[in-house]
Amino acid sequence: MNNKSIDGLQRRSGTKTAKINSAASKKRATVKTNSSLGVNKKVIKRKTIGITDGKKDLKKVIAENERLDRERKTSVQNDESVKEYLSAIQDIDPTDLVEVPRKEKSKAWYKDKLKNKKADKQKKKHKIAKRVAIAVVLILVVGIGALYFYLNDFVSTVTDNGNILNVIFSDPDTPLEKDENGRTNILVFGTEGYAMDDPNYDGGFLTDAMMILSINQDSGDVKAVSLPRDLKMQRTCTATMKMNEVYWCEYLDYLNSPNKTNDLKKQKEDEGGTALAKKFEEVTGLKVHYRVHVNWAVLIDTINALDGVDVCFYYQNNKCPEDVTAIEVSDERGLSEQSYNKIYFAYETNKKYHLVGYQALEVARARNASGGYGALNGNFSREYFQQRIIEATARKAKEKKITIETVLKLKQTMGDNIRTNFKDTELKTLVKLVTTLNTEHLETISLTEANLLTTSYINGISYVVPAMGTYEYDNIKSYLKTIMRGEDYITENASIVVLNGTDASGIASNEKNDLEDEGFTVSQIANSPDEKGLSDFDGIKIYQVDASAKKTAAALKKRYKAEIITEIPESLKIYDCDFIIILGNGYDN
Repeated sequence: MNNKSIDGLQRRSGTKTAKINSAASKKRATVKTNSSLGVNKKVIKRKTIGITDGKKDLKKVIAENERLDRERKTSVQNDESVKEYLSAIQDIDPTDLVEVPRKEKSKAWYKDKLKNKKADKQKKKHKIAKRVAIAVVLILVVGIGALYFYLNDFVSTVTDNGNILNVIFSDPDTPLEKDENGRTNILVFGTEGYAMDDPNYDGGFLTDAMMILSINQDSGDVKAVSLPRDLKMQRTCTATMKMNEVYWCEYLDYLNSPNKTNDLKKQKEDEGGTALAKKFEEVTGLKVHYRVHVNWAVLIDTINALDGVDVCFYYQNNKCPEDVTAIEVSDERGLSEQSYNKIYFAYETNKKYHLVGYQALEVARARNASGGYGALNGNFSREYFQQRIIEATARKAKEKKITIETVLKLKQTMGDNIRTNFKDTELKTLVKLVTTLNTEHLETISLTEANLLTTSYINGISYVVPAMGTYEYDNIKSYLKTIMRGEDYITENASIVVLNGTDASGIASNEKNDLEDEGFTVSQIANSPDEKGLSDFDGIKIYQVDASAKKTAAALKKRYKAEIITEIPESLKIYDCDFIIILGNGYDN
């Protein structure tokens, strides 16, 4: 038998022997420590005889296993392939065995092996990268899903069941609703409570801050008009009948309801906002397109999220830096709020102050009701301060740029403390609009300074009423209508005397009405002096008494298409006014 035959026989025999040994190994006893015997004795378990009870006689178990071992050896010796192998190797001389030389590997073999090794590594890298990518995608999906529900809850709350997807996919250039002057009017009203749903807060649902922000979307021009909380109404749900009760009277149905459901709450919030908007339209003549209801917590957290606002207080002469919001006060010392010998705050004039949320709120609410200085006009001063703080906030928002981080900071407080009737598709437009507002020229319109509102005591109660008379709003409407058209001469509030230089009657009276409809202030009408050049002449003559009223002079020159005369005749110097208009023959207004 040659070496190849022996080698093959060895392999076959070895395989068979391995199978036999494997089978025998499966029958080999596994050793356990039987702790129940109290000593470290061994129990032999064999599958073939099913011995599992460690309490059987150990000698019998050992004898039985020895018998099985003998049978296994006999079985191996009787195997034909083993006999053939043993017979073959008996005649072999060990010296004839030659070591088979190891086959040398070629360079190509090593290259292939290296290539395969690199390929295997690359596959492993791809597997790892794939697993990482899957993990990242899963994290993103979970994160985006959580963010979606987080922001969707916010959008739904502040826009009356809006959807975040509508916000995301809406066009930021979609225009908001406008009036005939191209302006969007937003009613902003605030309640005093620090929790909108806390009925126990004293006065928590009285709207002690009410204003219209009128915005020109094209130019970014902003005008703010406030109405005082003590403005007398014809009817509310109380005997006091003040403007700040209108919202509360509608919302009262929810507060008194035994079944306070969310649907009822939203319904009454909407009805309260709608009722207040109608009152604003009745008094101002301005169409209210949108409503925003906030409480003071929003002001605090918004300003904190913007890292504070910068303001400066001044008395008469504005010497404040240009990069801050200037706030005029009625005392040269500055602004301070005090009560019962306690000083809440005190700010000096012509100094820059950085206010955080609660400090800005203190200024917005200042009215010197219990003491202090700088807010001589009480509630009227408070309304003015509120407008200035809003201006400072808008300025900071524009400088800082509103980001998703800022929105997330505000989400919780705004979601709990703000309600609007904006559509979800309009929110992106609104955010973009805030960043384009011309905050440096935010114009605050004071109906009190324009002599359109005054105070009055009725039945022992202090009210604010129109100067024309209680519930008489025509002058207010005409004034605001002219301002919203963009006529900047209104702010000068220059007084005009209109004289009739003809023989016809009623000309000066009719002209007075037309001028007032356009926002001019006519203080007096009369007949012109009967002298040459001042009566019985053709056309119109305009005399300017106050040289500082340049905007009004330009507006009159444009309206009448006539030159302004600065040399005043002696007979006209009896009039205390800024301009004198004499209507001559043939004038057609």
